Amino acid sequence: MMQKNKTRVGAAEGSFTPFTVGPDEIVLTGITLEGIADGDRVVLDIDVTWLKPMCDLGELELILRRDAPTGTVIYWTMETCFARARVREECIVRGEGGMRHFFLTTRSSEHKAMLAAYYLEGTVYAGT
Repeated sequence: MMQKNKTRVGAAEGSFTPFTVGPDEIVLTGITLEGIADGDRVVLDIDVTWLKPMCDLGELELILRRDAPTGTVIYWTMETCFARARVREECIVRGEGGMRHFFLTTRSSEHKAMLAAYYLEGTVYAGT
């Protein structure tokens, strides 16, 4: 498959003070992928490092949305950890004309997660 476009955005560990994620969904980052055509293969990679601020099990929800920070959910996962975790996930969607913007959002219903690093990478491959 021919690669048409690739974009990666986020924040490395140590580039910011880790912060606690609460029950309200927040946007971590967003990307814009130009030139997506109907039938293209769009690969979205999530890479998040997080800690738990309390003594019990930590929980973190990661959500990928398209078009807007409150747009259609295209991927969702809930992760748990006892001390520290790194989540690496891949979401593949079929391109639709007009598709350009993707957002990585997160929440932790009981304030049981602290973000330490996050990236969202998008790659567009020409359809077959």
